[in-house]
Amino acid sequence: MRIKLTVLTNEEVLLTAEPHIVVDTTTVYDGPTEFTPSGSTQTIAIENKKALTDITINPIPSNYGLITWNGSELTVS
Repeated sequence: MRIKLTVLTNEEVLLTAEPHIVVDTTTVYDGPTEFTPSGSTQTIAIENKKALTDITINPIPSNYGLITWNGSELTVS
């Protein structure tokens, strides 16, 4: 990699750069990467980790129905 540097001065300037190696020590997320919505909150425990692949959230399947009961009436929607 090259970086263009312009110095506007009448004085002599010495620029030094030490080579270095960056080591990524982030933990890799190794859990599931495909999820289907449900009736409750889902948390993917990926804090302070990195995923090596995309995480996919599937659509609600067409055969899913929401069944609710209010104590006297059963509703399927």
